[in-house]
Amino acid sequence: MTSRSSKVRTLEEAVAEVVRPGMLLHFALAQARPNAAIRELLRQFRGSTARFGASATGFGGPQLGLFLVACGLVDRIVTGFVGNQYPRVGPNARANRLIDAGSVDIDAWSLLTFLQRLKAGSMGLEWTVTGSLVGSDIAHGHNDVRRVEGATLVRALTPDVAFLHAVVADQDGNAILSVPVGEGIVGAAAARLGAIVTVERVVEREELRAAAGVPILPGAIVRAVCPEPFGAHPSGVFAPAQFMDYAYADDYDFIAESTDAHELDDDRLADWIETRLLPGPDAATTERLRSRNAFAAPVVIDADAPATPEETMAAIGSRLLVGLAAGSNPPAFVLTGIGVSSLAAWLARDTSTSFPPLISELGLYDYEPARGNPFLFNYPNLASVAGLADTETILGVLVQGHGSDSVGVLAAGQLDRRGDINSTRTSRGWITGSGGANDIASGSRRNVVLVPHRPGRLVYEVDFVTSPGCNVSAIVTDRAVMERRGEEFAITGVVVTNGQMVDAVVRDVVAATPWPVAVGEDVTCLEGPTATELRILREYDPAAFMLGARSSERDPDEVANQTEAKA
Repeated sequence: MTSRSSKVRTLEEAVAEVVRPGMLLHFALAQARPNAAIRELLRQFRGSTARFGASATGFGGPQLGLFLVACGLVDRIVTGFVGNQYPRVGPNARANRLIDAGSVDIDAWSLLTFLQRLKAGSMGLEWTVTGSLVGSDIAHGHNDVRRVEGATLVRALTPDVAFLHAVVADQDGNAILSVPVGEGIVGAAAARLGAIVTVERVVEREELRAAAGVPILPGAIVRAVCPEPFGAHPSGVFAPAQFMDYAYADDYDFIAESTDAHELDDDRLADWIETRLLPGPDAATTERLRSRNAFAAPVVIDADAPATPEETMAAIGSRLLVGLAAGSNPPAFVLTGIGVSSLAAWLARDTSTSFPPLISELGLYDYEPARGNPFLFNYPNLASVAGLADTETILGVLVQGHGSDSVGVLAAGQLDRRGDINSTRTSRGWITGSGGANDIASGSRRNVVLVPHRPGRLVYEVDFVTSPGCNVSAIVTDRAVMERRGEEFAITGVVVTNGQMVDAVVRDVVAATPWPVAVGEDVTCLEGPTATELRILREYDPAAFMLGARSSERDPDEVANQTEAKA
């Protein structure tokens, strides 16, 4: 047998050998994020004059790439999302200040088109076709987008180096991916110099071969394999069955702490990075995360508090989804975004006698949401799925495929009279970006959008069209339901409480809507959330991360300001 040189290196060695200032560094999306590599880049380059480009499907939440931005190491981002994901969904104020000031250039895409660009790069193509971006401002003035007759083309993306965290690998670089595989191998294969792969453990070739059939990253496109136990932290690792001994849950406490750290001043942030981020998890934390199935029953904060606007919106949205599922043309599956939109779908699933499979952009097919944590990709949700796929299968085939019939449930920073959605930027600056919203809105035949009924969120015309509204069938707010009637939307239901007169409520809703909204012939009186609906919603989000602060003494102006800040 021909001997082969080992690709095993320390992460410090691999980064020092390959990474140079000015490179475009890609952080690949799988269920496990390559956070050990991000820590190592901070160790080697923090405080230097080095600047890099950085690419990823998204920056924020369980992925720590925004700390490279915060430390001034990144001057260009290629991505679909920049913002916070947990414990709250919304803008990251520090990153947004840098983007708005021009210190960081952002090259914004949708999730699917970003991955399609990588796939083209991995196949040696210059261009590839997409079903997204039509009717969106994402494509306007973009040198990497072309419209030809009947098609939209996007240019290939070829980073210099890709970083990826896998479960295990052998000495040849063949690596077992965490599942769902997200972008799969395309980012690693597109990288000009190959991939630096961190793993929980390096195993013998025979052990890897005994697991034939599990998702694998071929060693031919791997430059170095670096053993880094808990290298995905604070992201978890969900492994194929043969390698579950190396699996662990997400560290949501640390994810929340890292989100808050971006609000610190520069000196305190530098200290936090040195003392909390770079050392990685301690032994007590790793032991807790290894017991990945030990999730406590949800303890609801302010369980008896009145319904929040977010809870009202979620309850109304869930009823509309239940109606769609029970109608003459039920959807084949339902896909949601992170936040209140997912909670509305979860509530609908729990209160429906027959509900379509829930799917998610990361690669989850027919999952059963677990109560106790409102984050869409939490570990128990992964453990409940009927199947695990990749992002292109979910968004490109199931949502945009010629035979698909999905319902998308989306949120919006802004939404206008046409149903156009903006989550990219307003006149005041960057919001978060598309994520998968443009791909869902473009492909789903029916989309339900949840948005607070207040100025700045409902607008006559959005500042930027992230997702075209042509396939939006209904708008759900905390005050009303508006359904599409041809080219416009008509109010078909209003929330009526405390003995209010329907006509008076309709007039108030019309006055609060910044376009001349039509009124349906028979407007339905919508009750607020029932006790059962509130209980279920609050068990999914016991700490009120996504569903708004619960208190009988809430200041309405404070609530409005909190919600506006999330936009």
